[in-house]
Amino acid sequence: MWTLLLALLACQPNPADTAAADSDSDVSEVARGPIQFGFPLPERDMVTARIGVDHDPTNNGGGFGGAACVDYEGRSFPNCYDQHDGSDYMLKGGFDTMDAGSIDIVAAADGVVIAVESEQYDRCHIDFAEFDVTCDGHPMSANYVILEHEGGIRSWYWHMKTGSPTVEVGQEVGCGEVIGKVGSSGNSSGPHLHFQIMDDEGNAVDPYAGPESQPETWWSDQGELTEFPGPGCTQP
Repeated sequence: MWTLLLALLACQPNPADTAAADSDSDVSEVARGPIQFGFPLPERDMVTARIGVDHDPTNNGGGFGGAACVDYEGRSFPNCYDQHDGSDYMLKGGFDTMDAGSIDIVAAADGVVIAVESEQYDRCHIDFAEFDVTCDGHPMSANYVILEHEGGIRSWYWHMKTGSPTVEVGQEVGCGEVIGKVGSSGNSSGPHLHFQIMDDEGNAVDPYAGPESQPETWWSDQGELTEFPGPGCTQP
């Protein structure tokens, strides 16, 4: 039951922040998107579940209605949750791992930093009595980095650990460059990275190709259903 609660409450960037196939699917021959992203978490063994983009346009409401969703392969919860616009990668060990130093987040492609927030509270968590996320009286605002890439495409890195962003607005960063660490700031039930791609018109794009998504993958190596994407250009 707690796994369900964690996933349903995992995250969504607040609007106020943004103002500043089956198991045999063959992804080796799919078309390629305009940018090929590498996986933004090099310490792959410290990442657990992926909770992906919801391709069901219906808003099914909060609570257990959040389990009504469709991911890029047509799967429902726990592979996605209602109205989720990015991909969440949960930190193995949760707050214990975060408190021990957490893990690096790296730029998934070459780009320019266009927004940074680093000073928000980063121990937001579930209040089981209220069945909701709480930031213990602090504003529910995330730490994050947003990069802009060729053609106006942007990548978002949300819920970072307080003080961990290592870049500044206007800075050029290379793929694989460390930009922060995984935390639990903002609308977050526990330490994880919310990775989101926005096209040049400001629409969220699922980087995964699939029957319920676009036919092009935006990953350099999407990998199989049971795998995380390949490191691509983030490979040391």
